[in-house]
Amino acid sequence: MTPRLSIRQLDKHFANGRHALRDINLQVQAGEMVALIGASGSGKSTLLRHVAGLVVGDSGSESLIEIDGRPVQRRGRIDRDIRQLRAQVGFVFQQFNLVARLPVLVNVLVGSLHRISWWRGWTRVFPKAERALALDALARVGIADCQAQRASTLSGGQQQRAAIARTLVQGANVVLADEPIASLDPESSRNVMEILARINREDQCTVIVSLHQVDIAIRYCPRVVALHQGQVVYDGPSSELTPALLRELYGVQVEELLPTRPDAEADNVHVLPLAGTPPLSTPWPSQAARAA
Repeated sequence: MTPRLSIRQLDKHFANGRHALRDINLQVQAGEMVALIGASGSGKSTLLRHVAGLVVGDSGSESLIEIDGRPVQRRGRIDRDIRQLRAQVGFVFQQFNLVARLPVLVNVLVGSLHRISWWRGWTRVFPKAERALALDALARVGIADCQAQRASTLSGGQQQRAAIARTLVQGANVVLADEPIASLDPESSRNVMEILARINREDQCTVIVSLHQVDIAIRYCPRVVALHQGQVVYDGPSSELTPALLRELYGVQVEELLPTRPDAEADNVHVLPLAGTPPLSTPWPSQAARAA
């Protein structure tokens, strides 16, 4: 069976000499929900941008990125048919990438631009069917009542939901979410992750989400790919990410990836203690237990 995403021998050097990605080889099947974890600078965002065809790998290498067997880029060159393929890849950015002065509904309808006439996008005269699709997408992410508001009036969590709704309108088979909860409060973060998990389950789309927080990755993503200094250092079930393994992989950087407070959202997740503290014999208590 052809994987939904295939990455082979991907390397990336930047102009400053930094080796951002090192011989990345990955396959992701249709319907998987995968977390990319790693400390800052590990290569998570760079990898997602390569998959979306926003950045090209090193030229002269044998690198290849394919979606459903169709090349996104090969040997440091974007494929000539990338526009068609990009329509199948939705990208959820950390900073939402909404047009602040436009209504939420119009921002979500941007997802339909690849299949409507250019003049409709230019004049914002969207077909009724596309408007109905956008309203349905907003309802699915829980902000249908905000459709007429300017995007700038929404909270951060609401803006991220609108960005996800845009990918639903786009009809993406692959959703790439780059640190989608990094700037959100815990409740909004939980809502966004639950929405991503739900569309993965209901629509059978492939979701790849980059995260700093290992506890969030374990809770929502059955599979985790861990990056360290541009290399894949773990690829497997999230349930097998033990504290000992994480410390072995990341050393002192592990503290950046794990919750450090008893009120952190880490239900049923084993958490590494900070240096100088006794080891934990049990995970942090759940939110319900703390409330009790």
